[in-house]
Amino acid sequence: MDINKWKSLAVRKTTHEAILALCGKYMGPGTYVEKLVDEAVKRKCHRMNISVLSWRKKHIKSKEIEVKKRKRS
Repeated sequence: MDINKWKSLAVRKTTHEAILALCGKYMGPGTYVEKLVDEAVKRKCHRMNISVLSWRKKHIKSKEIEVKKRKRS
């Protein structure tokens, strides 16, 4: 299994319950979050008058994304 394919996302329990209620029995929470992100990207691209593909090429550099590490308290 490719471990680079999946990433975790932490949300509060109330938010997770809201996502479960919104997605219903037909869609999992991960799929629903993916749908929300895709819709947000499409809206942003529509406002900027560019294609989704060109936005993704400009902003998502799959292997080069640098994640900021937070100090644990």
